[in-house]
Amino acid sequence: MEFMIERARGRDLPEIRDIYAYARSFMSDNGNPTQWVGGYPTDEEIMNDIELSQLYVARPRSGSRNIACVFAFFVGLDPSYLSIEDGAWLNDAEYGVIHRVATAQWAKGRGAAAYCLEQCFGWYGNLRIDTHADNIPMQHLIEKSGFTRCGIIHTVSDGTPRIAYQREADLILASNSPRRRELMKKLGIPFFVDPSKGDESLPEGMDVSQAAEYLSGIKASEVHERYGHRPVTVIGSDTVVIMDGRIYGKPQDEADAERMLRELSGRTHEVRTGVTIISPKGRESFTSSTEVTFYELSDEEIKAYVATGEPMDKAGAYGIQEEGALLVKEIKGDYYTVMGLPVAEVARRLRAGGM
Repeated sequence: MEFMIERARGRDLPEIRDIYAYARSFMSDNGNPTQWVGGYPTDEEIMNDIELSQLYVARPRSGSRNIACVFAFFVGLDPSYLSIEDGAWLNDAEYGVIHRVATAQWAKGRGAAAYCLEQCFGWYGNLRIDTHADNIPMQHLIEKSGFTRCGIIHTVSDGTPRIAYQREADLILASNSPRRRELMKKLGIPFFVDPSKGDESLPEGMDVSQAAEYLSGIKASEVHERYGHRPVTVIGSDTVVIMDGRIYGKPQDEADAERMLRELSGRTHEVRTGVTIISPKGRESFTSSTEVTFYELSDEEIKAYVATGEPMDKAGAYGIQEEGALLVKEIKGDYYTVMGLPVAEVARRLRAGGM
Protein backbone atom coordinates (compact mmCIF):
# COMPACT_ATOMS: atom_id res chain seq x y z
CA MET A 1 0.00 0.00 0.00
CA GLU A 2 1.23 3.50 -0.84
CA PHE A 3 0.92 6.32 1.67
CA MET A 4 1.20 10.09 1.85
CA ILE A 5 2.19 12.09 4.91
CA GLU A 6 0.70 15.38 6.06
CA ARG A 7 0.70 17.43 9.23
CA ALA A 8 -2.05 16.49 11.67
CA ARG A 9 -4.87 18.97 12.28
CA GLY A 10 -7.19 19.55 15.19
CA ARG A 11 -10.05 17.86 13.34
CA ASP A 12 -7.96 14.65 13.31
CA LEU A 13 -8.04 14.40 17.12
CA PRO A 14 -10.87 11.82 17.43
CA GLU A 15 -9.24 9.44 14.94
CA ILE A 16 -5.77 9.92 16.46
CA ARG A 17 -7.18 9.33 19.93
CA ASP A 18 -8.66 6.01 18.76
CA ILE A 19 -5.35 4.95 17.17
CA TYR A 20 -3.43 5.61 20.39
CA ALA A 21 -6.09 3.77 22.42
CA TYR A 22 -5.70 0.76 20.15
CA ALA A 23 -1.90 0.98 20.46
CA ARG A 24 -2.12 0.90 24.27
CA SER A 25 -4.42 -2.12 24.11
CA PHE A 26 -2.16 -3.90 21.60
CA MET A 27 0.95 -3.34 23.75
CA SER A 28 -0.81 -4.55 26.88
CA ASP A 29 -2.00 -7.71 25.11
CA ASN A 30 1.48 -8.43 23.74
CA GLY A 31 3.68 -8.38 26.82
CA ASN A 32 4.14 -4.63 27.23
CA PRO A 33 1.56 -3.45 29.78
CA THR A 34 3.67 -0.64 31.34
CA GLN A 35 4.32 1.59 28.31
CA TRP A 36 1.95 4.48 27.62
CA VAL A 37 0.04 4.00 30.88
CA GLY A 38 -2.44 6.53 32.23
CA GLY A 39 -3.97 7.32 28.87
CA TYR A 40 -0.72 8.57 27.32
CA PRO A 41 -0.62 10.50 25.09
CA THR A 42 -3.49 12.60 26.40
CA ASP A 43 -5.68 14.85 24.27
CA GLU A 44 -3.74 17.80 25.63
CA GLU A 45 -0.42 16.26 24.60
CA ILE A 46 -1.77 15.41 21.15
CA MET A 47 -3.08 18.93 20.63
CA ASN A 48 0.22 20.38 21.84
CA ASP A 49 2.04 18.36 19.18
CA ILE A 50 -0.41 19.61 16.56
CA GLU A 51 0.00 23.25 17.63
CA LEU A 52 3.80 22.86 17.44
CA SER A 53 3.41 21.43 13.89
CA GLN A 54 5.29 18.30 14.92
CA LEU A 55 2.53 15.69 14.70
CA TYR A 56 2.10 13.89 11.37
CA VAL A 57 -0.32 11.37 9.92
CA ALA A 58 0.01 8.92 7.05
CA ARG A 59 -2.98 8.20 4.83
CA PRO A 60 -3.41 5.87 1.83
CA ARG A 61 -2.67 7.61 -1.48
CA SER A 62 -5.86 6.20 -2.92
CA GLY A 63 -9.12 4.86 -1.58
CA SER A 64 -9.80 5.39 2.11
CA ARG A 65 -8.73 8.68 3.65
CA ASN A 66 -8.52 7.16 7.11
CA ILE A 67 -5.31 7.67 9.08
CA ALA A 68 -3.03 4.65 8.85
CA CYS A 69 -0.25 5.84 11.16
CA VAL A 70 0.48 8.80 13.45
CA PHE A 71 3.85 9.99 14.78
CA ALA A 72 5.61 13.02 16.23
CA PHE A 73 8.76 14.37 14.57
CA PHE A 74 10.98 17.38 15.13
CA VAL A 75 14.61 18.39 14.66
CA GLY A 76 16.22 19.60 17.84
CA LEU A 77 17.26 18.74 21.35
CA ASP A 78 15.42 16.06 23.33
CA PRO A 79 16.28 16.32 27.07
CA SER A 80 15.85 12.56 27.49
CA TYR A 81 18.80 12.02 25.14
CA LEU A 82 21.32 14.17 26.99
CA SER A 83 22.64 11.15 28.87
CA ILE A 84 23.02 7.57 27.63
CA GLU A 85 24.14 4.44 29.49
CA ASP A 86 25.63 1.12 28.34
CA GLY A 87 26.73 2.57 25.04
CA ALA A 88 27.04 5.81 23.08
CA TRP A 89 25.29 7.74 20.34
CA LEU A 90 26.69 7.35 16.83
CA ASN A 91 27.43 11.08 16.72
CA ASP A 92 26.79 14.31 18.61
CA ALA A 93 25.49 16.29 15.63
CA GLU A 94 22.05 17.86 15.34
CA TYR A 95 19.36 15.16 15.10
CA GLY A 96 15.73 14.54 14.33
CA VAL A 97 13.53 12.89 16.95
CA ILE A 98 10.69 10.42 16.34
CA HIS A 99 8.17 9.77 19.12
CA ARG A 100 4.72 8.30 19.69
CA VAL A 101 4.51 6.11 16.57
CA ALA A 102 1.19 4.25 16.39
CA THR A 103 -0.57 2.34 13.61
CA ALA A 104 -4.33 2.03 13.18
CA GLN A 105 -5.75 -1.45 13.63
CA TRP A 106 -6.93 -1.65 10.01
CA ALA A 107 -3.41 -0.74 8.77
CA LYS A 108 -1.46 -3.38 10.72
CA GLY A 109 0.89 -5.32 8.48
CA ARG A 110 0.62 -2.85 5.58
CA GLY A 111 3.94 -1.11 6.12
CA ALA A 112 2.61 2.25 7.27
CA ALA A 113 4.94 2.66 10.26
CA ALA A 114 8.01 1.58 8.26
CA TYR A 115 7.06 4.10 5.56
CA CYS A 116 6.85 6.88 8.16
CA LEU A 117 10.27 6.09 9.62
CA GLU A 118 11.81 6.12 6.15
CA GLN A 119 10.19 9.46 5.32
CA CYS A 120 11.62 10.96 8.50
CA PHE A 121 15.07 9.83 7.38
CA GLY A 122 14.49 11.62 4.09
CA TRP A 123 13.56 14.79 5.98
CA TYR A 124 16.67 14.66 8.12
CA GLY A 125 19.45 12.09 7.85
CA ASN A 126 20.35 11.85 11.53
CA LEU A 127 17.58 10.36 13.66
CA ARG A 128 17.11 9.21 17.24
CA ILE A 129 14.27 7.12 18.60
CA ASP A 130 13.64 5.02 21.71
CA THR A 131 11.26 2.33 22.89
CA HIS A 132 10.42 0.20 25.91
CA ALA A 133 12.40 -3.00 26.52
CA ASP A 134 9.14 -4.99 26.41
CA ASN A 135 8.01 -3.46 23.11
CA ILE A 136 9.43 -6.23 20.92
CA PRO A 137 7.38 -5.40 17.78
CA MET A 138 8.67 -1.78 17.85
CA GLN A 139 12.24 -2.93 18.36
CA HIS A 140 11.95 -5.16 15.30
CA LEU A 141 10.52 -2.29 13.25
CA ILE A 142 13.24 0.14 14.33
CA GLU A 143 16.08 -2.27 13.65
CA LYS A 144 14.60 -3.35 10.31
CA SER A 145 14.43 0.34 9.37
CA GLY A 146 18.23 0.67 9.62
CA PHE A 147 18.65 2.02 13.15
CA THR A 148 21.54 1.00 15.39
CA ARG A 149 20.99 0.18 19.04
CA CYS A 150 23.11 2.67 21.00
CA GLY A 151 22.33 2.17 24.71
CA ILE A 152 19.81 3.03 27.42
CA ILE A 153 18.27 6.42 28.10
CA HIS A 154 15.86 7.49 30.85
CA THR A 155 12.79 9.56 29.99
CA VAL A 156 12.63 13.00 31.56
CA SER A 157 8.91 12.62 32.31
CA ASP A 158 9.11 9.64 34.68
CA GLY A 159 12.69 8.33 34.54
CA THR A 160 11.76 5.01 32.96
CA PRO A 161 14.55 3.30 30.99
CA ARG A 162 14.22 2.97 27.21
CA ILE A 163 16.32 1.35 24.51
CA ALA A 164 17.84 4.13 22.41
CA TYR A 165 18.55 3.91 18.69
CA GLN A 166 20.13 6.15 16.08
CA ARG A 167 20.34 6.16 12.29
CA GLU A 168 22.78 8.38 10.42
CA ALA A 169 23.08 9.14 6.72
CA ASP A 170 26.29 8.70 4.73
CA LEU A 171 26.25 12.35 3.61
CA ILE A 172 27.27 15.19 5.94
CA LEU A 173 27.22 18.94 5.36
CA ALA A 174 30.11 20.54 7.26
CA SER A 175 28.38 23.91 7.52
CA ASN A 176 25.74 25.48 9.73
CA SER A 177 24.56 27.86 6.99
CA PRO A 178 20.76 27.75 6.65
CA ARG A 179 21.14 28.63 2.94
CA ARG A 180 23.39 25.65 2.26
CA ARG A 181 21.08 23.40 4.25
CA GLU A 182 18.13 24.40 2.05
CA LEU A 183 20.14 23.91 -1.13
CA MET A 184 21.31 20.46 0.01
CA LYS A 185 17.67 19.37 0.19
CA LYS A 186 17.48 19.79 -3.59
CA LEU A 187 19.84 16.82 -3.94
CA GLY A 188 17.14 14.43 -2.76
CA ILE A 189 19.70 12.49 -0.70
CA PRO A 190 19.41 12.04 3.08
CA PHE A 191 22.03 14.17 4.84
CA PHE A 192 22.65 15.87 8.14
CA VAL A 193 24.55 18.88 9.39
CA ASP A 194 27.72 18.71 11.48
CA PRO A 195 29.54 22.06 11.36
CA SER A 196 33.31 22.25 11.25
CA LYS A 197 35.18 23.26 14.40
CA GLY A 198 38.50 23.79 12.63
CA ASP A 199 40.67 26.89 12.39
CA GLU A 200 39.36 28.82 9.39
CA SER A 201 42.04 31.49 9.24
CA LEU A 202 43.81 32.00 5.93
CA PRO A 203 47.58 31.50 5.53
CA GLU A 204 49.46 34.76 5.20
CA GLY A 205 49.94 35.78 1.60
CA MET A 206 47.34 33.43 0.12
CA ASP A 207 45.84 34.63 -3.15
CA VAL A 208 42.26 35.74 -2.47
CA SER A 209 41.05 33.68 -5.45
CA GLN A 210 42.09 30.51 -3.59
CA ALA A 211 40.51 31.42 -0.25
CA ALA A 212 37.05 29.88 -0.67
CA GLU A 213 38.35 26.51 -1.88
CA TYR A 214 41.01 26.43 0.84
CA LEU A 215 38.46 27.10 3.59
CA SER A 216 36.06 24.51 2.18
CA GLY A 217 38.83 21.96 2.52
CA ILE A 218 39.51 22.95 6.13
CA LYS A 219 35.82 22.41 6.95
CA ALA A 220 35.45 19.09 5.16
CA SER A 221 38.71 17.66 6.54
CA GLU A 222 37.98 18.49 10.17
CA VAL A 223 34.54 16.88 10.09
CA HIS A 224 35.68 13.85 8.08
CA GLU A 225 38.44 13.13 10.60
CA ARG A 226 35.88 13.04 13.42
CA TYR A 227 34.04 10.17 11.75
CA GLY A 228 37.14 8.01 11.64
CA HIS A 229 36.93 5.05 9.28
CA ARG A 230 33.17 5.22 8.76
CA PRO A 231 32.24 5.35 5.04
CA VAL A 232 30.81 8.86 5.08
CA THR A 233 30.92 11.60 2.46
CA VAL A 234 31.52 15.12 3.79
CA ILE A 235 30.83 18.34 1.89
CA GLY A 236 32.62 21.49 2.97
CA SER A 237 31.76 24.83 1.37
CA ASP A 238 32.82 28.42 1.82
CA THR A 239 31.84 31.62 0.03
CA VAL A 240 33.83 34.83 -0.33
CA VAL A 241 33.00 38.15 -1.98
CA ILE A 242 35.95 39.72 -3.79
CA MET A 243 36.41 43.19 -5.29
CA ASP A 244 39.62 45.03 -6.11
CA GLY A 245 41.62 42.09 -4.80
CA ARG A 246 40.01 42.30 -1.35
CA ILE A 247 37.80 39.81 0.45
CA TYR A 248 34.54 41.11 1.86
CA GLY A 249 33.62 38.76 4.70
CA LYS A 250 30.78 38.88 7.19
CA PRO A 251 30.36 42.37 8.68
CA GLN A 252 31.47 42.93 12.25
CA ASP A 253 28.61 45.31 13.01
CA GLU A 254 26.02 47.51 11.29
CA ALA A 255 28.54 50.23 10.51
CA ASP A 256 30.79 47.68 8.83
CA ALA A 257 27.83 46.34 6.82
CA GLU A 258 26.99 49.88 5.64
CA ARG A 259 30.62 50.42 4.63
CA MET A 260 30.69 47.24 2.56
CA LEU A 261 27.45 48.04 0.77
CA ARG A 262 28.59 51.57 -0.05
CA GLU A 263 31.77 50.17 -1.59
CA LEU A 264 29.86 47.55 -3.60
CA SER A 265 27.24 50.08 -4.75
CA GLY A 266 27.11 50.56 -8.51
CA ARG A 267 30.00 48.16 -9.10
CA THR A 268 30.64 44.56 -10.11
CA HIS A 269 32.15 42.12 -7.63
CA GLU A 270 32.99 38.42 -7.76
CA VAL A 271 31.41 35.76 -5.58
CA ARG A 272 33.51 32.63 -5.28
CA THR A 273 32.19 29.49 -3.60
CA GLY A 274 34.68 26.72 -2.97
CA VAL A 275 33.55 23.15 -2.39
CA THR A 276 35.47 20.16 -1.08
CA ILE A 277 33.99 16.65 -1.15
CA ILE A 278 35.70 13.90 0.83
CA SER A 279 34.27 10.42 0.28
CA PRO A 280 35.44 6.80 0.57
CA LYS A 281 36.61 7.17 -3.05
CA GLY A 282 38.85 10.15 -2.38
CA ARG A 283 38.91 13.92 -2.19
CA GLU A 284 38.09 16.58 -4.77
CA SER A 285 37.74 20.35 -4.67
CA PHE A 286 36.47 22.98 -7.07
CA THR A 287 35.50 26.64 -7.15
CA SER A 288 32.48 28.21 -8.81
CA SER A 289 32.61 31.92 -9.63
CA THR A 290 29.80 34.38 -10.39
CA GLU A 291 29.91 38.10 -11.15
CA VAL A 292 27.34 40.29 -9.38
CA THR A 293 26.61 43.90 -10.26
CA PHE A 294 24.81 46.19 -7.80
CA TYR A 295 22.58 49.14 -8.60
CA GLU A 296 23.71 52.52 -7.33
CA LEU A 297 22.47 52.48 -3.74
CA SER A 298 21.40 55.53 -1.78
CA ASP A 299 22.31 55.93 1.89
CA GLU A 300 18.62 55.48 2.72
CA GLU A 301 18.48 52.16 0.86
CA ILE A 302 21.63 50.92 2.56
CA LYS A 303 20.51 51.89 6.06
CA ALA A 304 17.05 50.39 5.52
CA TYR A 305 18.54 47.11 4.34
CA VAL A 306 21.05 46.90 7.18
CA ALA A 307 18.22 47.60 9.65
CA THR A 308 16.56 44.34 8.59
CA GLY A 309 19.47 42.44 10.18
CA GLU A 310 19.80 40.30 7.07
CA PRO A 311 23.37 41.35 6.15
CA MET A 312 24.97 40.45 9.45
CA ASP A 313 25.72 36.75 8.84
CA LYS A 314 26.52 36.95 5.13
CA ALA A 315 29.69 37.47 3.13
CA GLY A 316 29.61 40.88 1.49
CA ALA A 317 26.78 41.96 3.80
CA TYR A 318 23.93 40.79 1.56
CA GLY A 319 21.83 37.75 0.74
CA ILE A 320 20.72 37.48 -2.86
CA GLN A 321 17.91 35.07 -2.04
CA GLU A 322 16.27 37.46 0.42
CA GLU A 323 15.73 41.23 0.47
CA GLY A 324 19.26 41.64 -0.84
CA ALA A 325 17.85 40.66 -4.25
CA LEU A 326 16.62 44.26 -4.54
CA LEU A 327 20.23 45.49 -4.60
CA VAL A 328 21.27 43.35 -7.56
CA LYS A 329 21.18 44.68 -11.10
CA GLU A 330 22.78 41.72 -12.88
CA ILE A 331 24.52 38.41 -12.31
CA LYS A 332 26.73 36.43 -14.66
CA GLY A 333 27.09 32.82 -13.58
CA ASP A 334 25.42 30.44 -11.19
CA TYR A 335 22.80 31.97 -8.89
CA TYR A 336 23.26 29.24 -6.27
CA THR A 337 26.98 29.98 -6.09
CA VAL A 338 26.01 33.39 -4.70
CA MET A 339 23.69 31.70 -2.20
CA GLY A 340 26.58 29.58 -0.97
CA LEU A 341 26.52 26.21 -2.77
CA PRO A 342 26.68 25.45 -6.52
CA VAL A 343 24.27 22.62 -6.01
CA ALA A 344 23.99 21.44 -9.64
CA GLU A 345 27.73 20.85 -9.86
CA VAL A 346 27.72 19.19 -6.43
CA ALA A 347 24.93 16.86 -7.57
CA ARG A 348 26.86 15.82 -10.66
CA ARG A 349 30.01 15.09 -8.71
CA LEU A 350 28.14 13.07 -6.11
CA ARG A 351 26.48 11.02 -8.83
CA ALA A 352 29.84 10.42 -10.47
CA GLY A 353 31.04 9.17 -7.09
CA GLY A 354 28.16 6.71 -6.81
CA MET A 355 25.77 8.58 -4.50
